[in-house]
Amino acid sequence: MLRNGPHGYGTVTKTLHWLVFAALAVQFAIGYAMDPDDSGHGRGRGRGEDSGHGRGRGRGGEDGYEGFGDDGLLTVHVVLGVTVLVLAALRLLWRLSTPLPPWAPTLRPYERILATWTERTLHLLTFAIPATGLWLVLAGDEGAVGPHVAAHIAFMSALAVHVGLVVRHQLVDRDRLLSRML
Repeated sequence: MLRNGPHGYGTVTKTLHWLVFAALAVQFAIGYAMDPDDSGHGRGRGRGEDSGHGRGRGRGGEDGYEGFGDDGLLTVHVVLGVTVLVLAALRLLWRLSTPLPPWAPTLRPYERILATWTERTLHLLTFAIPATGLWLVLAGDEGAVGPHVAAHIAFMSALAVHVGLVVRHQLVDRDRLLSRML
């Protein structure tokens, strides 16, 4: 079944969920690989007199981020960030256009509230993380580092709650809650 319904989550919902998960996992791995090296300069900041003017500055001069320039890792990171934004938009549009399946009967009332707010937070942050990253790269504005890092921390916190709820139900309650999204 393509759409969500009494049977559970549909194929489109599951596919978008796992595509966003995979894209973000790769995105985080690449992003953390780009963190400052031993010299204190992050990848994409360049070296020499133009260093330190924001990601993407330095190598491309004062013109800012040079798309498809000599920093392949940064380029992949930017392209993947745009991909995450597109997937997030598609996922949100799909979520708004198809009803959710009924709650798993084993979810307690407080867990339903927790799941609702965790989902909303994760959806919001799938926009906030790449948006602040693009702000950082395209504007070369170091002021974007704080919001970008804060979005990462908030995302990881919400993800921990999300995964914790699923793991609890999978291992403690043994109600196979995870199978609804597989």
